[in-house]
This record gives sequence, structure tokens and C-alpha cells, in this order.
Amino acid sequence: MSAKNYLLSDLSKGQIERISTKITIEDVNAFAALSGDISPVHLSDDFAVKKALPGRIAHGLLIGARVSSLIGNSLPGAFGILQSFDIEFRSPLVPPQEIQIQGEVTNISEATGQVSLNIIVTASGRLIAKCKAKTIVSPGTQKANI
Repeated sequence: MSAKNYLLSDLSKGQIERISTKITIEDVNAFAALSGDISPVHLSDDFAVKKALPGRIAHGLLIGARVSSLIGNSLPGAFGILQSFDIEFRSPLVPPQEIQIQGEVTNISEATGQVSLNIIVTASGRLIAKCKAKTIVSPGTQKANI
């Protein structure tokens, strides 16, 4: 994936960027080790099924981290700094599974440099999560080499 680095002047309301990425069992195991969240719903198929889940599920914040990759690499990219992030999980994600993440610019404040995004995460046509994010984007007049 190549980074897209938009300045504030490059963005427009309704602009959309999409990425696809796979979440694997190895990703879930690594995230459990990194985060310290070793809940058996993430690490044991048997436990998850007993809790009426389809199998062990990916951590919500692992999905959130992949949303962060959309923000940091595509919309707006390196010239943006994440200011706030609100995520609502709609459906569990059982790895391994490819997810699609789509971000849309919903508001741009020229005065503050704040850009609002609506983001949806889907897998196999099923809604996994909805997010609202705000970033501060550099108004710079030229792009530095990154």
C-alpha cells in the first residue's frame, strides 16, 4: 500500500478512500500479547462458541488499529494527526478474514484544520464497525518529502 498524503487544500467533502487488509489468527495472538487482553473470547474457539459467538473473535481495538492505518496512510495520511476516534462494533469478526475499510470526509474546517471522517468496516458484505474520527490536517502549501 502506498501512502496518500493529503494537505488540507487537497481534501473535499465527500472524498472517499478505501483499503483492504486481512486479520489473521496470528494478528489476534500478537495483539493479545501486545495489549495484555487475553480474554478467552479472543484466544479460544471453544470458549467463544460457549458464549454464543461463531468462534474466537478479533479484538475490537485490533480492528480500530486497522482503521488507524486508513487515517495514517490514506485519509488524510502523514499530514494528519488523529484527534478523536469513536467506534461502534456491529458484528464480531472471526479471523482469518479480509476486511474493507472505507473513509469519507464529512466536514472540513479551514479555520481549525479539522477534518471529520465517517468510516465503515465490512467483511464479506457484513458491517463490522462504524467509526467517526476527527483529524487535524496540515494546511501547508507544499508537500515535504516523506
